[in-house]
Amino acid sequence: MNIIFVESFYGGSHKCFLDGLRKYSRHTITPITLPSRFWKWRLRSAALYIAEEYGEALRKCDLIITTDLINLADLKALARFTCPAILFLHENQMTYPTPEGEKPELNFGFTNLVSALAADRCLFNSQYHLQEFDYALKQFINDIPEFVPEQAHQRVMAQSQVIYMGIDFAEFRRRPVLDNPKPVIVWNHRWEFDKQPEVFFRQLYKLDAEDLDFEVLLLGENFQMHPKEFIEAREKLGPRIRQYGYVDSVYDYARFLAMADIVVSTAIQENFGVAVIEAMYCHTLPLLPKRLSYPEILPTKFHEQFLYNSEAELEKKLRWLLREYRNLHETRAEIAQAIAAFHWKERIAEFDALFETMAQNRAGRYIS
Repeated sequence: MNIIFVESFYGGSHKCFLDGLRKYSRHTITPITLPSRFWKWRLRSAALYIAEEYGEALRKCDLIITTDLINLADLKALARFTCPAILFLHENQMTYPTPEGEKPELNFGFTNLVSALAADRCLFNSQYHLQEFDYALKQFINDIPEFVPEQAHQRVMAQSQVIYMGIDFAEFRRRPVLDNPKPVIVWNHRWEFDKQPEVFFRQLYKLDAEDLDFEVLLLGENFQMHPKEFIEAREKLGPRIRQYGYVDSVYDYARFLAMADIVVSTAIQENFGVAVIEAMYCHTLPLLPKRLSYPEILPTKFHEQFLYNSEAELEKKLRWLLREYRNLHETRAEIAQAIAAFHWKERIAEFDALFETMAQNRAGRYIS
């Protein structure tokens, strides 16, 4: 099949998904990408630009895939393509939290709604995400004061399903059995408010004040000019920080993950969890909130040890891991083995089968 993948925000998990899909699919997938910046403008205007520049190509392909940071309804109308379209939702603007002091912008939620209605299939990256979207969409439509599109919610949900994205572990080597003289804690999430770095650093400052042994790797992308929590952490934890900032090379990123003993998340928004999955595959012990998609991606047998319900429990379990990290080699290996199920080699068949079914259904409509 000749598939075009339109990605208006080519960075982070969006980039990870597109690159892996292209590499492992048996179909020809042609990317149309825009850089990962100005996300609000991407939602507003990317469809206009893509239709203008690539409309002819879109009209000639067998299937189009887009993600959530574009208006698929605008793209479909302006490019006038007739092939099936898939909307893959990494996130959605109805449930995405807003920074303190900012109000949600309703037009972004409407963009996700009309994109979902314009798609032939809506794919969600976790059961958690689909359930949250289902509830939020119902509330969003109920808030419309008059001339309510009564069938919109049912139509969207009828064509929605969960399909876990794959991760390309080809560059990630299984870590050897290392006994770091000091436990190494890694942060490999975006440097953004929805990952709550202030909660993470609050725990580290307590440990630092008690002069406990640990070192820190601060990885992850930074889209801010002045990430104040990280700047403050660099001043307070300076000698303990072995790496500060994003690394472009996958090889270097994988090398840092192989150094780590513990990966911590304090997020209030996470629909899948690429960063945590990558770390766990490299035999890093997780410490994750018992919410969002984390209980879904971490096997149930590890929930009691590695999920926490409160900041007090986070502190307690982090201290336990700092003491016990050397004694958990078998646990690391068992988690890594379970996480290998997210390798693209294991996931790609479901995607390719879906693509072929959609193309066959289209052909069947034309024949009939």
